[in-house]
Amino acid sequence: MYKILSIKISLALFLVLFSGSSITHENIKHNIDASSGDKCVEPTDVMRAQHHIFINHQSHETVVNGIRTKKYSLNNCINCHIKPLADGSYPSVKTEEHFCSACHIAAAVKVECFDCHASKPYKKVAKKNIEDSSK
Repeated sequence: MYKILSIKISLALFLVLFSGSSITHENIKHNIDASSGDKCVEPTDVMRAQHHIFINHQSHETVVNGIRTKKYSLNNCINCHIKPLADGSYPSVKTEEHFCSACHIAAAVKVECFDCHASKPYKKVAKKNIEDSSK
C-alpha cells in the first residue's frame, strides 16, 4: 500500500517538476542516431510521457505472469537507444550521454531500472562453427 502511494507521489512530483522546468528534448545531450526515432514502438511524444508506464507494465507481465513480449522490452529499448561513444565504450548511466539518464538527471529523477538491469546493450558472442574450431 505504501509503495503504491509512494510511486504515485513520486510520479506527481516528477510531473510537476518536469512540466514547470525549462527542460526540452533539444537541450539535453543524447548519444543516439536521430533516424532511430521513426523505428520506436510508439510515437516520440507518447514515449516521453508514458515510457515508465509501459516499462512497469512489461515488468509486471514478465515477472508476475511469465509473459515475455518484445514491444516494451527494456532490453529492446537499451539495444536501440544506447549507442557507443566515439571511443567504442558505452556511456555510463550516471552521465547525460546515456539516453535514459539525460532527461532523468535534468529532472532529478532516479532511474531505478538499472539497479537490476544492464544499462548498455548486450553483445552476443558469435558461436564458432564446429568445423572452424577443429582447424
